[in-house]
Amino acid sequence: MRKSDACASVARRLGLSLSRVEALVQRASEAGLLPMARGSDRPDLGSLELSRLFLAAVADRGLGNAAATVREFESLRTDSGIVLGDVLDGIISGRVETASIVHQALILQLSPAGASIVSGGHHLHFGAPHAAGAAKQIVVPGAQLAAIALEFRGVMPDSADEMTAVARLSAALH
Repeated sequence: MRKSDACASVARRLGLSLSRVEALVQRASEAGLLPMARGSDRPDLGSLELSRLFLAAVADRGLGNAAATVREFESLRTDSGIVLGDVLDGIISGRVETASIVHQALILQLSPAGASIVSGGHHLHFGAPHAAGAAKQIVVPGAQLAAIALEFRGVMPDSADEMTAVARLSAALH
């Protein structure tokens, strides 16, 4: 998927300003985290780059901090050593089934940097512990994350919605 299409998908799915997402992604690109277009060559992004684009868009600490924020969040670890960037890469690449994430939520705490993946009574926590009164937290519902991952893999938006709805129904019935 190309950067512009990925930015549009994230902005549309999460109700973010497309121009803001594009500006954050441009800063991450300038820092070498994402490939830059060269002339008419517009490279397709792999799952690692798409996970970085996702983090740039969602963990917005300001344009000047975009690259450092992506680096910090993608390297957050659980106590057992699981890396957030690896989990996101797995979701986006399809190594993690979208059906397994539709009833989850990704919660990003901007300061101090932390993240949680919450599913029912289970938590997978990365980085700093949850801080009461933290400056800002972003919640990405699992169904939205699953739909974004499907679109990143080339599934059309309507089909991604249908696939996510089927996964939710299937999970509810089992």
